[in-house]
Amino acid sequence: MSLVKICGITNQADLLAAVEAGADMVGFIFHPESPRAVTLDQVASMTALLRSLDVPRIPLCIGVFVNPEPAELPRISSIARLSAAQVHRTEPDRLRQIAQALHGACYPAVQAQDFEAISRTMVIFKAELPSPPWLPQLLLDAYHPTLAGGTGQRVDLTVARRAAQALDRLMLAGGLTPENVGEVVQHVQPWAVDVSSGVESAPGRKDHGKVRAFVAAVRAAS
Repeated sequence: MSLVKICGITNQADLLAAVEAGADMVGFIFHPESPRAVTLDQVASMTALLRSLDVPRIPLCIGVFVNPEPAELPRISSIARLSAAQVHRTEPDRLRQIAQALHGACYPAVQAQDFEAISRTMVIFKAELPSPPWLPQLLLDAYHPTLAGGTGQRVDLTVARRAAQALDRLMLAGGLTPENVGEVVQHVQPWAVDVSSGVESAPGRKDHGKVRAFVAAVRAAS
């Protein structure tokens, strides 16, 4: 069954909606240029709320970063009580440093136009710095020349399927909605799917009905 990550959480109401819908992971964006950006204090408050809930389980809390300083991540992760880091637009050497700083609790996000671009990142993380089994090995997002994510654009599904066949734990993002995610899951069979803009009423604000519908569609397709 494909897991579900609801990303771009900015407030407690949206966080609770994701939990109630059954999300396996929630994402908090630590990139100031994003319309879904949050501060360290905001995330710490939201993860404290999660820990206070009387529910069977709480989702993994993922910090989303764009080319971060490796030395800063352990401090941020500790204060925000993050489970792991999702890292965008970072060179291989820095990816290695980040993985070492977080003891492996991270994975790269790749915006790839072709499978060869994915393969270069796969080699590093699959062979040299394997992620723990409760995290994706790689997130595949739609290519964009300037934006690091949250574009709402679709990934080439042929490329995505090849990546899913090559990796045990591929997370797929890019243009997913409650209406199309079932078909995508059936075609690609990813380990997990990631959605942000596809379940929003406005940038940074989730439509709770769409969140529920998205999770339900993934469960039905899986």
